Amino acid sequence: MPADLKSRIVSALFLLLLLALRRDARPADATLRNGLAPRPLSRQEIFQTIQDDLAQRGALGRGELRPGDLNIQSSVPEFKLDMGLKVMKVAFDPIRREVVFELWASQEPQYLPFEVTTRRDPQSLGLTSNLAWKSGGAGRGARTESPALGREMNSTRVKAPVLAKPGRMATLLMLGQNVRITTAVVPLQPGVKGQLILVRDPATMRVMKAEVVDQGLLWTSF
Repeated sequence: MPADLKSRIVSALFLLLLLALRRDARPADATLRNGLAPRPLSRQEIFQTIQDDLAQRGALGRGELRPGDLNIQSSVPEFKLDMGLKVMKVAFDPIRREVVFELWASQEPQYLPFEVTTRRDPQSLGLTSNLAWKSGGAGRGARTESPALGREMNSTRVKAPVLAKPGRMATLLMLGQNVRITTAVVPLQPGVKGQLILVRDPATMRVMKAEVVDQGLLWTSF
């Protein structure tokens, strides 16, 4: 093969490689220029959501809580100006001696709820009489209640709307180690927000427990 022809082929291949690299880089560059690169929800956003929830609960000691008091082990990426972030539950872990806030981005339901904790004394935050349930520390879903709190919770459940209805299809989010699966299930029991109910996977006929998150939306872990 003539040397000049070989040189032209090498040059052409090199040019094609450069063009391919530039084409692959454009989406990432455009994302950065347009400011669309996702970022985790900020500590201040999470803190403000918790403060708003405490205000709704009438927690008079909420002013004692500071952003630095929060332990945020994980969060969700923020793609929208309004992620619909809300506090789903407030609990107390007696083993770790922590108040646990469970938050959920309602406008991005593909992301599962995440927990934010604080070692502040719940009584100092005015939460003693407002905690609907207490975590037993034996894993998610393990709960203990005092008789008074149990009566309060039962009263709340009577008034709460039924979000999962037997026979009506619902979406189930399943969380595993570095795995998220979304599937359709059929609730076998009625359920309000935060309640564990039995559901069936129509594809496998498997029956499992899942927690009601919202209208037609449940989640569980595996």
